[in-house]
Amino acid sequence: MRILHFHDAPHIHGGATAYLKRLMPEMEARGHENRLFCLDQAADWLPEQDQAHFAYAWPESALQRRKDFHHFHPPLAEALEAWIQEQAPDLVHVQNCSAFRGTIFPTIFKLGVPLVMTVHDFSLIDPNPWGLKRSGVSGWLKRALDHQSLRKARAAVFQSTQRFLCPTEALQNGLGFPRGKAQLQRLPIEPADAPDLPLDRLRLFFAGTLFRSKGIDVLLQALAGNTGDLREATLEIAGCGDQLDNLKALCLSLSLDDRVRFLGFCSADEMEAAYARSNLQVLPSRVPENSPLTVLEAGARGRPSVASHAGGVPELLASGRGWTFPKEDHNALRLVLQTLATDPSALRGAGVGMRQWVRHEFGPKKHWDSVDATYHDLKR
Repeated sequence: MRILHFHDAPHIHGGATAYLKRLMPEMEARGHENRLFCLDQAADWLPEQDQAHFAYAWPESALQRRKDFHHFHPPLAEALEAWIQEQAPDLVHVQNCSAFRGTIFPTIFKLGVPLVMTVHDFSLIDPNPWGLKRSGVSGWLKRALDHQSLRKARAAVFQSTQRFLCPTEALQNGLGFPRGKAQLQRLPIEPADAPDLPLDRLRLFFAGTLFRSKGIDVLLQALAGNTGDLREATLEIAGCGDQLDNLKALCLSLSLDDRVRFLGFCSADEMEAAYARSNLQVLPSRVPENSPLTVLEAGARGRPSVASHAGGVPELLASGRGWTFPKEDHNALRLVLQTLATDPSALRGAGVGMRQWVRHEFGPKKHWDSVDATYHDLKR
């Protein structure tokens, strides 16, 4: 089969990109041909002849951008339709698509190509998935327009998609998918060695994109002004994003610069070393996370997590596998961290529990076999 994959931003090193970079070679090994259509920038990890991308011409008008993102954008529709007709795929597999849903999904539907979507986030119920500020005189209007755009996007996505693959029960049951279209499919997590857990002090680790939505400033606030054993805690931050300079400045203002280390983009080996140095992974997101890879990858290495109590995270960290706190509440996060700093031995049991659960529920072969079966089931 020839599969056309769609991803809005494969140049951003987030969970959806990491998944797609594994998905395509796994499906190739099962005899499928893979092509990619993406927005903004081409994927630098894929041969040029195997992909096409649509470079959006950003207008100066914010109103025009909103119209393009949330309604029908003819230039994008024409480019996507031409690529689909040229490639003649048997099926389209969509990863992330938060903007241009009013264009992407109706265009694919019109051409009659079966569509499957791996659901990586909660943006189909979140009117403001980027966590943009909606305050001031124009805030109420922006919120109203956000909700209107969301209603139209859901209608387009639900009509056009034959199967939704959901990594958590929270997604499968919480997004209101049409009856019979959604199925649970845990993400594939490779088994990993579990280095000894250092328990001399709290050694925190964050890995992800440095965007406001990830709430890293909340974590920094939780570490500031602390007392007791939490004063010895250290934090390493892996990743890149538009908040880097702001976060470094915040560290200085909170007198945390000697306890916080920014690692930048990390290679696989560098990530392994960072996981080994840590004993607690932290994900303080402002927006609901689905099945965050950092939580699962840390768990595969015997490292538990503390994360915002939203989305699929409570499901992942249940039964003593980790800890949660109300999103954006740095005082509540500080309390969790202070408790663990006082008795780091609690990290060991949670880490063991998380590692056992990930091994049992997130087997790679089980996942890829299920994707392959879905392709054959939906082939036109």
